[in-house]
Amino acid sequence: MIAAQPYAGRERAGALLEVRNLCKSFRVGSETFTRAALVKAVDDVTFRIEPGSTMGLVGESGSGKSTVARMITRLIRPDSGEILIDGQDIVTGGAAGKRFARLVQIVFQDPTSSLNPRWKVGDLIGEGVLVHRLCPRSEIRNRVVALAGRCGLDVDSLDRFPHEFSGGQRQRIAIARALAVEPSVLVLDEPVSALDVSVQAQILVLLQELQAAFGLTYLLIAHDLAVVERFCSHVAVMRLGRIVEAGLPRDIHENPKDPYTRSLVEAHPVPDPHRRKAMTA
Repeated sequence: MIAAQPYAGRERAGALLEVRNLCKSFRVGSETFTRAALVKAVDDVTFRIEPGSTMGLVGESGSGKSTVARMITRLIRPDSGEILIDGQDIVTGGAAGKRFARLVQIVFQDPTSSLNPRWKVGDLIGEGVLVHRLCPRSEIRNRVVALAGRCGLDVDSLDRFPHEFSGGQRQRIAIARALAVEPSVLVLDEPVSALDVSVQAQILVLLQELQAAFGLTYLLIAHDLAVVERFCSHVAVMRLGRIVEAGLPRDIHENPKDPYTRSLVEAHPVPDPHRRKAMTA
């Protein structure tokens, strides 16, 4: 697996994606029988991702990282805060809504639940192209064939249904579908955690190749620090809805400052005995 490298081919001023003071709460419990409790899933989260780079958002289940991902992709609305793409706040929606929907795409952990089982793969990949009118109808098939090839899918795959593929192949389909509308940002919500280790490596290499080819910016939601260290150029650690530590992956892995970050690092085995000795010294 190759190390993370920011894409330098497309110049932009400032951060492509910036999140400021993002908050989201949910009511838990039945208001009929008991008083509903208000739980802060995301509490004053702020970060920025530079163009062409990959940021990892790490934390245990319930830390709020996936809620952040869903707010960035407008699947849920924040209670307060700003989400800016190229300096424009997209929380308010309005005329920028449709354009934003194309600029930011998400790849989920389980592609089976995000792919319509009644649609053929070619239709799944081409749907966004059709909706956003990115090319004439007569050219959609050629566009889909080319993108499928980029993602390691042959032409015959386009006339089959999602259930006919392995988990790794379905994730390739999901990635191709996300890329079909020419996004600037991909939110990767645990994209390899449900796959075998060998397939995980293949998907991560594919994502890095696509990032280099298209100048993509990634937000990787993960719990595996080893994946984050190899794949990301920056990392933020979340606990109970807040970012407790942020920095370069190797620095955080070798010299964590926050006790919670330290516990995450210690929970993951270190294969290199020299690094393990240095961390415990």
